[in-house]
Amino acid sequence: MSASVTALARTLDQELLALSRGASLECPCCGEFVLRLRGVLACPECRSLLADGREVPEIVLPRANTAS
Repeated sequence: MSASVTALARTLDQELLALSRGASLECPCCGEFVLRLRGVLACPECRSLLADGREVPEIVLPRANTAS
């Protein structure tokens, strides 16, 4: 029996498209869940933002829980 291996890795464009249409909730930078705040997708862990257009709205991100 022979089996073929198919690559599962996606390009950054594919990851961002999946994120923007809601098919993915994972931050492409750190892998944490993203939040949807006022039309912006934001990661509270690494503080990355995905916004439509050139203007980034002013938003306040909640701090990620840090266990000490």
